[in-house]
Amino acid sequence: MPEPHPGQRLVYAWSGPPSLELWTEDVSRNGRSWLQHRLVAEHGTPGVVIVAEADGHFAMVEHWRPAAGRSFLEFPRGFGSPAGSGPDRAVHDAARELEEETGLQGTRFRVLGSVWADSSLLQGHAVVVAATVDRSAEPLTRDGEIDEFRWVPVDSVPALMGAGEIADGLTLSAYAFWAGDRTTGQ
Repeated sequence: MPEPHPGQRLVYAWSGPPSLELWTEDVSRNGRSWLQHRLVAEHGTPGVVIVAEADGHFAMVEHWRPAAGRSFLEFPRGFGSPAGSGPDRAVHDAARELEEETGLQGTRFRVLGSVWADSSLLQGHAVVVAATVDRSAEPLTRDGEIDEFRWVPVDSVPALMGAGEIADGLTLSAYAFWAGDRTTGQ
């Protein structure tokens, strides 16, 4: 654990998994002062969100999210591993998480960008990674964290967003990165 700066206090720590630390910090900026909270998961290691596509469909998972009290349809995602950094680490983590949550193996991975899920509270970002998957491949065993795996037609995503079925910030941000990448011809 790094040494805290003056005004920072560790309020809570959990060894995990995932490891969690809740910090408070006295902040002064532009003549204002306040107490800010910061949650650090897995030592702030970047996570990954995987936009896996095959034949005009996304590989998506349904997760029960206790904090929201409901299920969401999401892109596969997870914590990054602490060893290494940069695009190679993100691609490695994306391949691992895609296989863990969907049982599928991806190819042609590429980093689309990074997103901060909650820049006022969470320390750490998630790297958005695109991948190609084979819809005809027999999925391997999944990790048991998901409720359901679904092939979702790409063109149905806006309607699913409008219906509130796709509503979590990381999936919405990853979709925006994917759509922007598609329009720029990358």
